[in-house]
Parts: sequence; C-alpha cells; structure tokens
Amino acid sequence: MRIRMVHLCLFFMVAVPGFAWAKDAQIKKIAVEITEEEIVVSFELENGFKRSITRDIQDGIEQDFYFYVVLNQKHRHWFYEEVAEKTIRYSVKYDTLKTGYTVRRFEGQDKVERVFDSQDAMRAFISQGQTIHLGPISLLKPDHRYQVWVKAQMKASHIPRDLERFLFFIPFLELDTPWAKSDSLYAPR
Repeated sequence: MRIRMVHLCLFFMVAVPGFAWAKDAQIKKIAVEITEEEIVVSFELENGFKRSITRDIQDGIEQDFYFYVVLNQKHRHWFYEEVAEKTIRYSVKYDTLKTGYTVRRFEGQDKVERVFDSQDAMRAFISQGQTIHLGPISLLKPDHRYQVWVKAQMKASHIPRDLERFLFFIPFLELDTPWAKSDSLYAPR
C-alpha cells in the first residue's frame, strides 16, 4: 500500500505540468485617475507570461491577449450595474527572420503597432504599459459609488481538434486572471 502511494505521488509530480506550480497571473496596481474630462485607468499584469505562452510566441504562433476594463456602479444592496466597458487586445507575433516581436494594440477603432528587439521589452509593453481612457467624466453621478474591474485572458493555441469540434461552447484559456477591483471612487464635486 505504501509503495502504491509513493508511485501515485511520483506519477502526479511528473504528470502535472510545470505551470501548475508557477504563480498565477494577476492584475495588480489598479489606479483610476479622474481628470477634468475623462476617467483614465492604469494597471499591471503580473506573471502573465507562462513558459508555454513564451514558447508558442518564439515558435512564431501569434498570440492575442485580451484586457477587459469595466466601470461598475455599486448600488445600495448587493449588485453592481455596468456603466462603461472597454476591451483592449494585444496581438503578439515573433518574426524569426528579423528576430523581433511585433505587437499590435487594438482599442476600439485605434490600432498601434510597435516592434521590439527583446522579449523583456515586449513583455513590459503588454504587462506594464496600460493606460486606458474608459470614458467621459459625465458617466459618474454625484453621490454614487463606483469601482473599476479589470481582467486579462488569452485563448489557448493548442486545442485538440476533436475537443474543439465537440466542446465549442467551452472556452479553453491559456491565461485567465480573476477580476481585480479598484478602490471605490466617486464623482468629483
């Protein structure tokens, strides 16, 4: 019995991929700035590049990172009402001939494209360069409490065709952070 337990433990240690022991990706340092005209949100993605993601990018597979930013109004009781939302997509592709990373950022109709020589610079641009103009200040009503929620996702690039065909309604995510919430904010007076 004891030998069986040891074998079972060894099996799980070998069978479970390395990313299971890695730190989970999280959204950190959410900062909301209310200027005279608009609501600006910034944040950082921490531990967002697992080995499998980095390997796929190095192999030339284009990867898309999605950031969802939502402004919610807190009502007196238990629920929130969505006031505004933005989806930002980063598309990353490694060019093996030029040995550079092409990153395209899509925010609504706006598209920004940058090329990076190093993986660290590319990671920093995606993870730390978040500044999102969420909407006009007129969205905020006086004497109401608001919160900004942020989430990051990336769909898995390697899904077996049979699973994709039969389980099309289940999202297979390579990266999926929990919702991170800002401190409460109020309309300026």
